Order: sequence, then C-alpha cells, then structure tokens
Amino acid sequence: MKKVHTLSALLLVLVMLASGCESPEVNVEAEKTLTLNGITVHYSGDVSASEAKALINFIKDTLNPDEMSAYVKRDNGYTVGLVTTYTSPEEIEDLLKFYLPMIASEMSQEVFEGSHVTLQLLDEEKNVLFSTESKYHYVTSNRIYVWYSEVGEDKANTVLNYALSLVGEGPWDIILEKSGDTYHVRAMSGFTSREEVSSVENEYKKMLSDLEKELNGNVVLHVLDSEGNEIAVFNG
Repeated sequence: MKKVHTLSALLLVLVMLASGCESPEVNVEAEKTLTLNGITVHYSGDVSASEAKALINFIKDTLNPDEMSAYVKRDNGYTVGLVTTYTSPEEIEDLLKFYLPMIASEMSQEVFEGSHVTLQLLDEEKNVLFSTESKYHYVTSNRIYVWYSEVGEDKANTVLNYALSLVGEGPWDIILEKSGDTYHVRAMSGFTSREEVSSVENEYKKMLSDLEKELNGNVVLHVLDSEGNEIAVFNG
C-alpha cells in the first residue's frame, strides 16, 4: 500500500511564506525580543527566555527558514503566531490547515512541556488569518508518526509497532483516536481516489483485522489522500 508523509513539503510552503517577512510593529507591554539564526521571537513577560529560545530551535529544526518572525504569549496555555505573507484566510491551503494541529501538537510536546498551544498564522500586520490548537500527542520511530488523542500512549505505541512491522520505515502519518468503544485509525496514503484504493483493498482489510487484534477492540480504518481528505473507509 502507498504511504505518505507530506509534512516536510508542507513546511517548505511555510518557509517560503516566512522568508523575508518584516516584523510588524506592535505594542505589547513588557515585550521582549530574542533573535537567533535569523529567527526573531517576540515574547511577553510571562514567557521565559528559555522557552523563547526553545521555540526558536523548534522553528529552525522544523522549518529551517532563512528569516522568520514569531510572537508568543502565555494565557491559559501558549499562543504562538507565525508571520506569513498570506493576506487573507482564503489563500491558506487546505493541506496546511490539515497539518497545523499536528505542528501545534508537536510544539506543545517539544517546546512547552505538554501545555496547550494555540497556533496562529498572521499576516504582515499581525492580523490572525487562521488559528488552530494542539490536540494530539505523538510517538515516532523511523519517520513513522502516530498522532493520538483520547487514547493512552500504550495504544499509540501498539499502532506504531504494528506500522513498523508492516512497512519498516516511513514517511507515514497515522492518526489514532477513540470514540466510545471504537478506535478510529486515519492513515495517510499516496492514493488520490477510492478507485485506486480498490486495487489494494485486501491489504487494507487485513490491516483492519490486524489492528482490531492489536488494539483488542473495534476499529474503523480511514484512508486519507496526501492532502488529508478521506477517500475510503473500512470497518468490521
């Protein structure tokens, strides 16, 4: 079966949007600024310098832009705004909207010790064009990522280990959630239509059966295309 991890390509879009952006002028009480490696983080007084530096490192490691401006404040969690060259919400790609909760979730886990993160895309005037929130934790190995919510880390590792046994290595993104007694597994793929999935339908049915045994419960397997759209569903 085809597997796909499009986050790297998606982040390149953000890099292109961020590079060369000038920081908008803002008036934030007790605002501080930290610049490293071309990345400038403006942060409020209740955000520590170490958190600002960790955010810079995250942006550098994840996006690797030449230049970028970000704003972070703390209020019942953290709000992080990334300056882009988008001028309206309509310009933001659906694929980017799909992946931003994952970026926010990774930022929460890697930068802010699991605290809630609201991630915003800003225009050059610092107007909020799009906002999302961290909703997942994640486990990863060999470029396979399992993003999970409403389940424990043990179940996420169960799915990760199964994926590793199935394909060995990624790139591959899998989302694991639970509703009532049913596990929902959303697996990215390189397919673009239900007709294409039909060519390997038996493989997905076996994957469904295997996951029900591994998770010891009912499973619905959702197959997503490379833009995060659902193109096929398998259930017992």
